[in-house]
Amino acid sequence: MGVEEEFMELSEKKIDVTAILMKYLSYWKWFVFSIVFFLGIAAAYIYFTLPKYQITTSILFKDDQKGGTTELNMEHNMGVVFRRNNVENEIEILKMSPVGEEVVRKNHLYATYIEMSPLLGLDKIIPNFPKRKTAVLYGNELPVKVMLSEEQLNALGKNGITFDLIAYPDGNYLFDGKFNEQKYQVKASRNASTIQLPFGQLKLSKSKMLPTEERWIRVIIQHPLSVANGLKGSLDVKLTSRNSTVANITMTAPNRELGVNFLRDYIEAYNQQGISDQLELAEKTAQVIDKHLANLSNELSSVEDQAQQFRQSQGLTDISSQANLYTSQLASVRQRRMDVETQLGIVSSLLSSVRQMSGHTQLIPANTGIQSTVLNSQITAYNDLVLERNRLSRIASSSNQSMINLNNQLASTFSSVVSGLQGEKNTLEIQLRDINDEYSRNNAMVRAIPRQERALSDIKRQQNIKEDLFLYLLQKKEERYMNMTAVQPNSKLVDNIRVAGVAWPKKIIILFFFFVLGLVLPVIGIYIRDLFRFQLENKEELEKISSIPLLGEIPKTVQTETVMVKQDNNDSFNEMLRLLRANLMFVVDSKDKKVVNILSSVSGEGKSFVSVNLGMSLALLDKKVLLVELDIRKPKLAKQLGLDSKQGMTLYLSGYMDKEELIKPSGIHPNLSVITAGSVPPNPNELLAKPALDELISTLKSKYDFIIIDTAPIGMVSDGFLLNRIADVNLFVTRAGVTPKKFVEDADRYFNENKLKKMYFILNSVNLNKASYRYGLYKKYGYGYA
Repeated sequence: MGVEEEFMELSEKKIDVTAILMKYLSYWKWFVFSIVFFLGIAAAYIYFTLPKYQITTSILFKDDQKGGTTELNMEHNMGVVFRRNNVENEIEILKMSPVGEEVVRKNHLYATYIEMSPLLGLDKIIPNFPKRKTAVLYGNELPVKVMLSEEQLNALGKNGITFDLIAYPDGNYLFDGKFNEQKYQVKASRNASTIQLPFGQLKLSKSKMLPTEERWIRVIIQHPLSVANGLKGSLDVKLTSRNSTVANITMTAPNRELGVNFLRDYIEAYNQQGISDQLELAEKTAQVIDKHLANLSNELSSVEDQAQQFRQSQGLTDISSQANLYTSQLASVRQRRMDVETQLGIVSSLLSSVRQMSGHTQLIPANTGIQSTVLNSQITAYNDLVLERNRLSRIASSSNQSMINLNNQLASTFSSVVSGLQGEKNTLEIQLRDINDEYSRNNAMVRAIPRQERALSDIKRQQNIKEDLFLYLLQKKEERYMNMTAVQPNSKLVDNIRVAGVAWPKKIIILFFFFVLGLVLPVIGIYIRDLFRFQLENKEELEKISSIPLLGEIPKTVQTETVMVKQDNNDSFNEMLRLLRANLMFVVDSKDKKVVNILSSVSGEGKSFVSVNLGMSLALLDKKVLLVELDIRKPKLAKQLGLDSKQGMTLYLSGYMDKEELIKPSGIHPNLSVITAGSVPPNPNELLAKPALDELISTLKSKYDFIIIDTAPIGMVSDGFLLNRIADVNLFVTRAGVTPKKFVEDADRYFNENKLKKMYFILNSVNLNKASYRYGLYKKYGYGYA
């Protein structure tokens, strides 16, 4: 690690809390004044502020969702007349309930009475000196109470009415006020029940207590809604737990008794409003029930008529019995049709076979299942004749008379059989056709039963629904009469209403707040002042806005001498110059690095002063020091040292002077020599750019231990950048309270852009009387240079 990096690392410091504290403590007068001032404001605020009292109680809400209590909910499900309650909704309703205005009107709280007392007894010295408000009066504390009619209350404007009431020990009263910019004073006797004031007539309610001395009471009459909103605005309702329906209620009031009475009446009015809402809901429900019952009665009669007409039109008595009957008849007809179809088939087949017979030699099949006894007997007779003829043909010829008679008889019987079969067939066909017709009718009746049953079921369903609803509403109608006597409030008190104490003003809190305010405001003021101050003030600011190391500080001095460094002088100025000298010798770590360029941003920062005294301090170490004045635009060094300013560097660079003639003794120390600037040239920048200057400095390095160059301010001209080429170290002089912070940032930028090499800051004219510097000096120079 190089010497420069080591010095930069050493120059980095942590935040010194003690130094910051000492900085602010240097403004202790500001803090004392601020604290005393704000504590005075706090005391005046406490003295003039009317107290407000905290009123508390606990309440149990009826909650259908959380269950509530048996007492509040045992009748809830007996009918439909109750609304469902939710504790969160009830809390919001309680906070915003309109019953507050009713309570204010009922208790005449629209008039506020404030007792006025003399301010520190100054009214005895200064007549008509303003009085201060001491307390809000209520109830028996009042000698008289005023009341307005409802019309007057409703006509009150936004500002209301204000007047003073003076109560005398003899029971008389004086009303003093202003109306329409006109002052008035109206007296009232003890027995007066009303009084006429410019804004209207007031009713008076006297107290039995007479004041023992003259009392001043300020009466403020406001619209009841404004008063109610003010009281309700302080109302706070919080549940004791998430699963509880018990809530703690707090509110603030200007008077203890007023707050207790208002809160009690407010909760009672809220509960009464809830009961009224339930009764109103019950009445509306009853009206709806009665209306529905009348409609249902008509609808039920209509449905019953519809069922009757349907049965009559369909010929139905009992649809189930009729369905069974139709099904049984259909089965019987189906069986008869099968029998007739069987007979018809047999007869048709037999008729076809008989017609194909010839010669009357074949027998007709008997016992084929034909049910006609006549036909069966004819077939049997014919078969007997055939059998007889066959027996006779064996013994007789066809010409035999018996044979002829028998054949004739066979022919006649055969014709009878054929005729009988044909007749039976025709009869059976007629029967089958009739049976089919009957079957179709019965089948149609059976098929119609589901449709009839569904239609009748729909009618019955409507009838049953309406009957059930009718019975349900009748039941609710009866329950309504029972519930009218079981209506419960939405809440009830579970604790006494009591005064918890003074809610405001809290003396300790107010005093502490104003004390902290008195501490904080000076800090903010000092910080803002430092924030808007654009000049550099101390080394902490310098180190904060720039990364360039601070080589040393030079204290502020009231002396006007140019050379402040003296032999064997141990004051704070010389000690801090010695520290600067030691730091400079530390960073100049080579014998070849001898040229020290002294820079600044603007004129007046003490650049020449630092150059002379730093050179003098080095000369006291037996170092040969050459002080070169290259601020050739506005030279001052020669004049400050009492040297000839005509002959100098400008003549040498212009070629009119030899270098042997340049160096002059300083006259303040043998080891300190000076090259003055000379006359101001028309082309200073061009002169400083000449190689002759480089050659001169290179030559002088072998003769001197240190060469200190005093240059022109770089914030105004570019000469300092030109001289950077010959410098080994650049010392940038800043002055507390003079150097703008912007120029320090510019110097930091020049260094980072390599326009100025190996650069260090010197802070000039620091005020050692400031707390931060006193602390630093005590820390560094314990042997005493404060």
